[in-house]
Amino acid sequence: MTPGTSEDELRGPAHHHADGVTPTSGAPWTPLVGVTGRRYAGATLFPQYPAMWDGVFVDVGVQLYARNIAAAGGMTVVLPRDSSPEALVRRLDAVVLSGGADVHPRFYGGEVTADTTPLDAEQDEFDIAVVRAAIARGIPVLGTCRGHEILNVALGGTVYDHHLPGHERRDQAAALPAHRVNFVEGTTLHSLYGERAQVNSMHHMAVDTVAPGVRVAARSDDGLVEAIECADHDALGVQWHPEAHAAPDPAFQWLVETARARAAASNGSPGAR
Repeated sequence: MTPGTSEDELRGPAHHHADGVTPTSGAPWTPLVGVTGRRYAGATLFPQYPAMWDGVFVDVGVQLYARNIAAAGGMTVVLPRDSSPEALVRRLDAVVLSGGADVHPRFYGGEVTADTTPLDAEQDEFDIAVVRAAIARGIPVLGTCRGHEILNVALGGTVYDHHLPGHERRDQAAALPAHRVNFVEGTTLHSLYGERAQVNSMHHMAVDTVAPGVRVAARSDDGLVEAIECADHDALGVQWHPEAHAAPDPAFQWLVETARARAAASNGSPGAR
């Protein structure tokens, strides 16, 4: 330990905030954002070493999330599903639900069909628990692509479980726009993006029935739900991948600024640490 450094300082900002300690240093406070990840079999990632990686799994976080969160003034930790979702959320200031595999139909009353892609029900269960814990604690949530669908399912909504023409554009770079979305006036996302925006599109599932307490915030020109937000919580879901856009996306700035505002309100002082 460096002389003059307390154990609380070494534990970091999230620990300070979780314990309700008021920031005092005067430096800009950096919210800790938990990002859900993906789990792969080690032997799949490193096929040249099958014996060494047999039975070993690797948790992966997409770097684009960390880059955007850092640019907005936050810092990132990938959330391992071996830990308690509730315990993890108590240490966090915000949550991002990342993209990934399809949501298992059992979580929204659907059925596995021949078109269903590989599933990971254990990750779904963990991510749903993270959503519910984050909303119960009152920290902001941003869902992207699969995370947008998970947010809706966690709150009681459903998703389409079939392919959607024109929306699964994996034949081009993720940074390139694929179609237009139109935002609903009066929503948080309208205040961030304006009336419309060009977004990427790499999904073949989408929100169907919107969960209770959730409203549609944007649709594509063909009427598909492209964004949602909670009426009583700071939680947004977007069907696109904002982390992959070439320019910084306002959704990440919203996430970090909302986390700072919550910390300032709970500490009774400006969000600085």
